[in-house]
Formats: sequence, C-alpha cells, structure tokens
Amino acid sequence: MPGDETTLSGPLPWQSAAWARFTRALDAGRSPHAVLLAGSAGIGKMRLAEAMAARLLCEQPGAAGACGACRGCLLQQAGSHPDRLTVVPEAEGSGILKIEAVRALTEFSQRTSQFNGYRTAILAPAEALNRNAANALLKTLEEPPSGVVLILVSHRPGRLPATIRSRCQLYRLGIPNRTAGLEWLTTQGITEPAPLLDLAGGAPLEAIALAESGGTARYQQLADHVSQVVKGDLSPVEAAGQWQETGARQVTALMQHLALDVARAQARGERGRLSAHHLGARDIHALALRLGDLRRAAEQSLSRELSLEALFLLWRP
Repeated sequence: MPGDETTLSGPLPWQSAAWARFTRALDAGRSPHAVLLAGSAGIGKMRLAEAMAARLLCEQPGAAGACGACRGCLLQQAGSHPDRLTVVPEAEGSGILKIEAVRALTEFSQRTSQFNGYRTAILAPAEALNRNAANALLKTLEEPPSGVVLILVSHRPGRLPATIRSRCQLYRLGIPNRTAGLEWLTTQGITEPAPLLDLAGGAPLEAIALAESGGTARYQQLADHVSQVVKGDLSPVEAAGQWQETGARQVTALMQHLALDVARAQARGERGRLSAHHLGARDIHALALRLGDLRRAAEQSLSRELSLEALFLLWRP
C-alpha cells in the first residue's frame, strides 16, 4: 500500500518464461494494458507482479528487471512512487475487494503520469472482487487509459467474470519442477527442504510459510490432534481452537497430505500417522476430495468463515 516500504525483487527462477514474455513485449513497444497472473497459491504470483511493476517504473531497466538505484526504483522502495498502486483487501476486513477500492484504482488510472512514463497497479486477489467492483473494473478494462498497465493476481481465475479474463493477457503459472523448488528453498536457508516442499504440494512459498509456522513438527502435531479427535480424546472444538492462528487454508493443505499418508499406509497394510480404521479406501478418497474443495474455498476472500471445527469433524467415525 502507498507509504509502505517495498523491496524490489526480480522474478523467481521458475518464472523465467513468463518474465521473458513480458519483457519482450515491453522491448517491442507492445506493453499490455492488463495482465492476469493465474495459478495456485504459494508459487510466487505476487512476487512476479511486483517484479513487473518495478520493471515498468524503473528508469534504467536491465534484462534481470529493475535497476534498484534510479529515482523510480528509490521511490518504489520507499513506497511513495506516485505512478504505482497496490489494491488488496483490508488486513482485518471481510477479505472482499469492494467498489470503493476499484474507484480509487480508476481515479489513479486517469491521472497523468508524474514521470512521463507508465502507471501501474497490482490488484490481488482478483477473485475477491464483489459484483459491483468487478463491473467497475470492467469499465476500465474496456477503455484502458494510455500508459496504464493493470496486473491482476488470481488463485482461482475461473471465478472471475469471463468479460474480465478476456480483456487481460493471461499468464498461467504452474507449480515449479521439484528440482527448482528444492534449490530455491536451499538458497532461502531451508536445510531440509524436501519434506516441507512435499507438505506444501510443491509450492515453494507455501513451504516457506510452513517452515515459519513449525514445519514437519507442526504436521506431526496436526496428525496427533486428528488422531485424538478420531479416538474421542479431543473434541473438534478443542482441536479447532489450537489451530485458529494457523488458519483454514494451511490446515486444509496439511490435512490433504495427512489423508494421502493414511491412504498410502493402508495400501501397504501399515499403520499410518493416525489410527483411522473406520475409514476405508473409498472413505479416504472421498475425504481427500472434500478437503480439496475446502482448500480451494479457504483460498477465497471469505476464508475466515471456513470452520476449523468442521475440518476436524470430517475425520470422526
């Protein structure tokens, strides 16, 4: 947000193809008026969006991105560049992007550039737009002001109106290959990256978040709590209370991995991380599918309303 300091970082290693596509367009004088970065949570879409914005406003850009030293870069690092805007839901609000936020973006897009260059705005997550806000954004996309580049970030692009998607250049970003993810995590100081990357479903930034919240030990703790719920030694309400700070999205992701662990153990005739004998192979498959649906729901703007108690109840006999 304006007034917040910003670190100018380049794209992540697995984003090289998307970055090359973007910079080629700029170098050829074909800058898009709107870009949609779409992909799973935890793969660095916001990092790429910020690198794109920094490249657009840098006065001496190079192949790797913004120079970090020119007037434009220094203003961005101070969070005070007048030609850059970030639109995200309020930290303690509903998680929805309302029409007031898009009106501010529209007003920003209609201003004259302070440095006779680009104006750029990042909007994330785009699927958090309510109907009125989406309609207001569509008007700006239909008649894009000259020199403005809007960068939309979305975990679930299918939830966006087709009219918005069709007016953006789509960058579909996938999970990086395992080698790239492990190498990058090592550079971030993660000494045993493989278990974390597996827990994160291959998403490196999600693996970092897991490491910061306890990593594999936290996963074992969740398995223990689910096991206690299954046996009746811990109520779903008590279990949910202990995971409130972690949040629904990360809990559902860990539970997905736990369900997979149980399924593998059952297939080998072994005891898994928890005693779930009441769940047969079909039950585990159905549970995994349900957790997948709930994880996608947890990535949406109203994820705070997803009941952690309900997640633990899924495992009960």
